[in-house]
Amino acid sequence: MAVTHQTDAGYYRYRGAPKPDKAGIQAEKIRKLLKANRQRLAFNSSSSRPLSARLNQHIAQALRDGMKVTRLAQAAGVSRWTIRTIGLTFDDLLPSGQPAEQQLAVIAGLKSELAELEESRAALEERRLNLLASARRLGVMDDFELAALSGLQSEAIRKMTWGLQAQVL
Repeated sequence: MAVTHQTDAGYYRYRGAPKPDKAGIQAEKIRKLLKANRQRLAFNSSSSRPLSARLNQHIAQALRDGMKVTRLAQAAGVSRWTIRTIGLTFDDLLPSGQPAEQQLAVIAGLKSELAELEESRAALEERRLNLLASARRLGVMDDFELAALSGLQSEAIRKMTWGLQAQVL
Protein backbone atom coordinates (compact mmCIF):
# COMPACT_ATOMS: atom_id res chain seq x y z
CA MET A 1 0.00 0.00 0.00
CA ALA A 2 1.55 3.27 -1.04
CA VAL A 3 -0.02 6.61 -0.32
CA THR A 4 1.52 9.84 -1.54
CA HIS A 5 1.02 13.15 0.20
CA GLN A 6 2.03 16.60 -1.01
CA THR A 7 3.77 18.94 1.39
CA ASP A 8 5.50 22.25 0.87
CA ALA A 9 8.90 20.60 0.30
CA GLY A 10 7.74 17.86 -2.03
CA TYR A 11 6.28 14.39 -1.90
CA TYR A 12 6.74 11.54 0.55
CA ARG A 13 5.57 8.00 0.27
CA TYR A 14 4.04 5.92 3.09
CA ARG A 15 5.27 2.37 2.66
CA GLY A 16 3.79 0.75 5.75
CA ALA A 17 1.78 -2.41 5.82
CA PRO A 18 -1.64 -2.66 7.39
CA LYS A 19 -1.82 -4.26 10.82
CA PRO A 20 -2.43 -7.99 10.64
CA ASP A 21 -5.88 -9.22 11.55
CA LYS A 22 -5.82 -10.78 15.04
CA ALA A 23 -8.53 -13.28 14.17
CA GLY A 24 -6.60 -14.37 11.09
CA ILE A 25 -3.43 -14.83 13.12
CA GLN A 26 -5.28 -16.89 15.74
CA ALA A 27 -6.94 -19.00 13.04
CA GLU A 28 -3.61 -19.72 11.37
CA LYS A 29 -2.04 -20.63 14.70
CA ILE A 30 -4.90 -23.00 15.52
CA ARG A 31 -4.67 -24.56 12.04
CA LYS A 32 -0.98 -25.33 12.47
CA LEU A 33 -1.47 -26.72 15.98
CA LEU A 34 -4.41 -28.92 14.92
CA LYS A 35 -2.46 -30.31 11.94
CA ALA A 36 0.51 -31.13 14.16
CA ASN A 37 -1.77 -32.68 16.79
CA ARG A 38 -3.48 -34.84 14.16
CA GLN A 39 -0.11 -36.09 12.92
CA ARG A 40 1.04 -36.91 16.44
CA LEU A 41 -2.18 -38.82 17.15
CA ALA A 42 -1.78 -40.79 13.92
CA PHE A 43 1.83 -41.60 14.78
CA ASN A 44 0.78 -42.66 18.29
CA SER A 45 -1.89 -44.97 16.88
CA SER A 46 0.45 -46.49 14.34
CA SER A 47 3.03 -47.10 17.07
CA SER A 48 0.61 -48.81 19.43
CA ARG A 49 -0.67 -51.40 16.93
CA PRO A 50 2.59 -53.32 16.46
CA LEU A 51 3.38 -52.99 20.14
CA SER A 52 0.02 -54.52 21.01
CA ALA A 53 0.59 -57.32 18.50
CA ARG A 54 3.99 -58.08 20.05
CA LEU A 55 2.43 -58.17 23.52
CA ASN A 56 -0.24 -60.59 22.31
CA GLN A 57 2.37 -62.79 20.67
CA HIS A 58 4.45 -62.92 23.86
CA ILE A 59 1.35 -63.77 25.90
CA ALA A 60 0.45 -66.56 23.49
CA GLN A 61 4.04 -67.86 23.57
CA ALA A 62 4.00 -67.90 27.37
CA LEU A 63 0.75 -69.84 27.32
CA ARG A 64 2.23 -72.29 24.84
CA ASP A 65 5.22 -72.72 27.15
CA GLY A 66 2.86 -73.76 29.94
CA MET A 67 2.49 -70.62 32.04
CA LYS A 68 -0.72 -70.34 34.03
CA VAL A 69 -3.49 -68.08 32.74
CA THR A 70 -3.94 -66.33 36.09
CA ARG A 71 -0.27 -65.45 36.35
CA LEU A 72 -0.25 -64.06 32.81
CA ALA A 73 -3.41 -62.06 33.46
CA GLN A 74 -1.80 -60.42 36.48
CA ALA A 75 1.41 -59.64 34.58
CA ALA A 76 -0.36 -58.24 31.52
CA GLY A 77 -3.08 -56.44 33.45
CA VAL A 78 -5.94 -57.96 31.46
CA SER A 79 -8.65 -60.45 32.26
CA ARG A 80 -8.20 -64.22 32.14
CA TRP A 81 -10.78 -64.39 29.36
CA THR A 82 -8.63 -62.03 27.26
CA ILE A 83 -5.56 -64.19 27.90
CA ARG A 84 -7.44 -67.29 26.77
CA THR A 85 -8.70 -65.50 23.65
CA ILE A 86 -5.17 -64.35 22.78
CA GLY A 87 -3.91 -67.90 23.28
CA LEU A 88 -6.51 -69.29 20.88
CA THR A 89 -5.55 -66.85 18.11
CA PHE A 90 -1.93 -68.08 18.00
CA ASP A 91 -2.31 -71.83 17.55
CA ASP A 92 0.82 -72.41 15.48
CA LEU A 93 3.48 -71.54 18.09
CA LEU A 94 6.15 -73.96 19.22
CA PRO A 95 7.57 -74.03 22.77
CA SER A 96 10.35 -71.44 23.13
CA GLY A 97 12.17 -72.84 26.13
CA GLN A 98 12.54 -69.41 27.78
CA PRO A 99 12.21 -69.20 31.55
CA ALA A 100 8.89 -67.97 32.90
CA GLU A 101 10.43 -64.98 34.69
CA GLN A 102 12.04 -63.74 31.49
CA GLN A 103 8.75 -64.01 29.63
CA LEU A 104 6.94 -62.16 32.41
CA ALA A 105 9.58 -59.40 32.34
CA VAL A 106 9.11 -58.94 28.58
CA ILE A 107 5.33 -58.88 28.97
CA ALA A 108 5.54 -56.33 31.81
CA GLY A 109 7.88 -54.15 29.70
CA LEU A 110 5.54 -54.21 26.72
CA LYS A 111 2.60 -53.46 28.99
CA SER A 112 4.37 -50.39 30.42
CA GLU A 113 5.23 -49.15 26.90
CA LEU A 114 1.58 -49.48 25.90
CA ALA A 115 0.54 -47.60 29.04
CA GLU A 116 2.92 -44.76 28.16
CA LEU A 117 1.46 -44.58 24.66
CA GLU A 118 -2.05 -44.45 26.12
CA GLU A 119 -1.06 -41.61 28.46
CA SER A 120 0.46 -39.62 25.61
CA ARG A 121 -2.62 -40.27 23.47
CA ALA A 122 -4.87 -38.99 26.25
CA ALA A 123 -2.74 -35.85 26.58
CA LEU A 124 -2.87 -35.27 22.81
CA GLU A 125 -6.65 -35.71 22.79
CA GLU A 126 -6.97 -33.23 25.67
CA ARG A 127 -4.83 -30.74 23.74
CA ARG A 128 -6.97 -31.26 20.63
CA LEU A 129 -10.11 -30.64 22.65
CA ASN A 130 -8.70 -27.37 24.01
CA LEU A 131 -7.73 -26.24 20.51
CA LEU A 132 -11.19 -27.05 19.17
CA ALA A 133 -12.87 -25.23 22.04
CA SER A 134 -10.62 -22.19 21.49
CA ALA A 135 -11.43 -22.09 17.80
CA ARG A 136 -15.15 -22.39 18.43
CA ARG A 137 -15.08 -19.76 21.19
CA LEU A 138 -13.15 -17.29 19.02
CA GLY A 139 -15.35 -18.05 16.01
CA VAL A 140 -12.39 -17.96 13.63
CA MET A 141 -13.23 -21.25 11.87
CA ASP A 142 -16.41 -23.12 11.17
CA ASP A 143 -17.09 -26.66 12.35
CA PHE A 144 -16.42 -28.21 8.96
CA GLU A 145 -12.93 -26.72 8.74
CA LEU A 146 -12.27 -27.87 12.30
CA ALA A 147 -13.49 -31.33 11.34
CA ALA A 148 -11.12 -31.45 8.38
CA LEU A 149 -8.17 -30.31 10.49
CA SER A 150 -8.83 -32.56 13.48
CA GLY A 151 -10.05 -35.72 11.77
CA LEU A 152 -13.31 -35.72 13.73
CA GLN A 153 -16.87 -35.26 12.52
CA SER A 154 -18.41 -31.81 12.89
CA GLU A 155 -21.21 -33.17 15.11
CA ALA A 156 -18.66 -34.79 17.40
CA ILE A 157 -16.80 -31.49 17.68
CA ARG A 158 -19.99 -29.68 18.66
CA LYS A 159 -20.79 -32.27 21.30
CA MET A 160 -17.25 -32.38 22.67
CA THR A 161 -16.88 -28.62 23.00
CA TRP A 162 -20.36 -27.77 24.17
CA GLY A 163 -20.02 -25.55 27.24
CA LEU A 164 -16.28 -26.13 27.47
CA GLN A 165 -14.13 -23.15 28.37
CA ALA A 166 -10.91 -23.26 26.38
CA GLN A 167 -7.59 -22.58 27.94
CA VAL A 168 -5.41 -19.83 26.59
CA LEU A 169 -3.21 -20.99 23.72
